[in-house]
This record gives sequence, structure tokens and C-alpha cells, in this order.
Amino acid sequence: MNTRHPKILSTLMALLTVGCVAVPATVANDASLQFVALDGYKFHVRTFGEASAPPVIVVHCGPGGDLKYLLPIQGLASDSFVIFYDQRGTGLSPRVPKDELTLESSLDDLHRIVNYYAKDRKVKLIGHSWGAMLVIAYAGQHPDRVSHVVAAEPGILTPTSAAAFVERLKASQSIWDALPMLRYILQAPFVKSQDGHERFDYVMTKLMNQSKPGGPYQCEGQALPPDAFERAGYESFSNMLKPLFNDPKMFHWDLTSGTDRYRGGLLMISSECSFIGYKYQEEFHLPFLPPQTAHVMAKGMGHNMLTLNAEWSVGVIHDFLKD
Repeated sequence: MNTRHPKILSTLMALLTVGCVAVPATVANDASLQFVALDGYKFHVRTFGEASAPPVIVVHCGPGGDLKYLLPIQGLASDSFVIFYDQRGTGLSPRVPKDELTLESSLDDLHRIVNYYAKDRKVKLIGHSWGAMLVIAYAGQHPDRVSHVVAAEPGILTPTSAAAFVERLKASQSIWDALPMLRYILQAPFVKSQDGHERFDYVMTKLMNQSKPGGPYQCEGQALPPDAFERAGYESFSNMLKPLFNDPKMFHWDLTSGTDRYRGGLLMISSECSFIGYKYQEEFHLPFLPPQTAHVMAKGMGHNMLTLNAEWSVGVIHDFLKD
């Protein structure tokens, strides 16, 4: 063996090693994972607490995130049955054709989860970011099925806030933020594939886990841990959110529609530091939510307060849910 170029050899070995590390399999290829089959689709779920306790369903970020980063709030299971689920086409739930990944299908899936776990009882919903968008929209569609809604910093609820969200996010980005993507794209061909989606999911997961400290989402010095997300769903992101970056007018929904008929509790939690934090929510979203909405600032925290400040978050949410 020619050893005159050790750096080249070590680089090649590193690339070959990548092929030995597979992206986590979905429930379609890993029988050990917990799931619930609803209308022919297997949703990956994690549940905590006694099944006889009041159900609390937690809805993760995205489109394209997964449930893992929200597991720190499982402490809510002290007196509730807490259900985390990976949304269709993302996390460890099976991959599906792109046209099955829409905002409407996401709400339909949430309805399936609610009906399965809550049955004839009212349900309590917790949503973060994209998940907060879904739980607010669900309360407007099914006001009689929900007793409590916790919405942690939704990014977009109306066409107006869609335009503001995209404008502010673009203003916070630089070309340097995209440089790590090149390295992950070069590594992607060496990722093992079972369902054909692993390589794109690999790149997106790496990017989501590369949480830089500070803005636009976190406070200075704060960042998500490097393995916060388990497996992103690229097709979900690509079909539902990516097009808005080019044309925010494509977001034509009003997710607050029908919430005037909702009589349950609604708690909005917004951070002090995020670009879509407390002031953003006060300007773009609170005026369109029902009058019983309570708005709490997570002081000294960023967008991921549920993950990075779980003890505070569990305390605030627990007090609200038992009211």
C-alpha cells in the first residue's frame, strides 16, 4: 500500500465509513419500534404514563421534524397519558409519495390520532412551531373534541404572517449558513438505503442537528444538542415548506378560522429571543385567536424552550392543563 498520502487515505476511509452508518429505519423496516396502525398507515409513537389517564397529544415541528427533540417534556406523564407521534413521512414513520404530504393530510392524521387515543373523551393538545400551527387549526376544525391547546410559537397562521415569516427568516441567513450542506451532500451517496429516502433525509437531519447558538431562533449561547433530531423527512419539508421560501403567497390558509367557536383553554408560549417570539406573536397571531387565549413569555429562552428548558415548560403547561 502506498502510504505517501496519509491525508487522502484517511479522507477516503472516512467516506467509506459513512456507508456503514445507516439512517435509523422506520417502522416499515424495524419491527422493534412502537407504532399504531390507523387506516392502513403505521405511525411511529412513543407513549408515557397510564393509558387510563387523560390523553395529551404532542405534535412536533416541521414540516419534516420528528418527535425525539420533544421527549424532554415527558414529565407531563405524572398525571396524564402523553402521546408523541412522528407525522406521516417523517421521523420513524414510513415514507410515502410526496403528494400525500400536505397540510390537509397532516390535520387528517392528527384527527386519526385523536380519535384513537381519546375515543369519546376530549383531548389536550400540545404543538411546537409547525405543530403549534396544526393544533390551532385542529381546534378550529373540531372545537368540541379539544379541552386544552398549548401552542408554542407557531411560525405561520395566516397569509400575512407567512409573508412576514419568510421575509424575516431570509434576512437572518447568510451564504455561510449553507456551506455545511455541501459536505453532507458529498457524504449522502455512501448512506445505506432501504426505502429510497435515507440519503435526502440524512442531509436534512444533519442540517437540523447543526443548531447554531443564538439567532434567529435561540438566545445568545443557546443551541439544541447535536443529536436532537433522529431522522428528518425531506419530502415533507420539500412539499409543504420549501415552496414558500420562493413564494410566500402560496400559503393561502387561515389556520385561525373556526377558533371563535372553540371554548376550551388556549395557552400560547412564546420566547424572548426568537425572531418569531413574543412580539411577533402579539403582532401577527394573537389578534386572531379567541379571547380566552393566555400568552406567556419564556424569558431568557429561544424557540426551543420545550427542549432546552423542559422543567420550566413542564411546570407552566402542567398548571394550565389541570385548570
